[in-house]
Amino acid sequence: MILSKTRILPILFLAGSFFFLSCVGTYTVKNTRTAPLDADFYLKLSDLEYLGEMEISVSYSKYLGIFKVDRLINGQEVSRRTVNYVNLYGFSDLPLNPIFKRGFRPSMIDRALYDAHIKFPDAEFLIPINIIEETEKMFLGRNVRKTATIKAFKMKL
Repeated sequence: MILSKTRILPILFLAGSFFFLSCVGTYTVKNTRTAPLDADFYLKLSDLEYLGEMEISVSYSKYLGIFKVDRLINGQEVSRRTVNYVNLYGFSDLPLNPIFKRGFRPSMIDRALYDAHIKFPDAEFLIPINIIEETEKMFLGRNVRKTATIKAFKMKL
């Protein structure tokens, strides 16, 4: 059976529409340093102004050790189209950012930090205080919930 132009055009139009609509999305990135990188800079607590504290959380499921399904970021469903995240730089004993990331995809904790940046837009330092990881083991999988407490500071001038 030979397809005529009247049958091929709607199929090509639907395929092209699907391709272009699947490429729509938004990425927002905020880079913040947690400490200076190459300078000796001594701060006292009196040099900083405390802005507040926030708790961030992420939860995801992992199946067969391979498949990861993102569930919640800060109590809200994960948006796969709009990805907003914050990168922290500096020296820290609490590794919020994993050393080896898969490609260019931001970690879920980076995406949760974006809410802390929105809540404290004047903050010059976002300091992780603690990170708690809760794992619920299941048959051929697990549910993971990570919670971190973040304190925000800015310098007094």
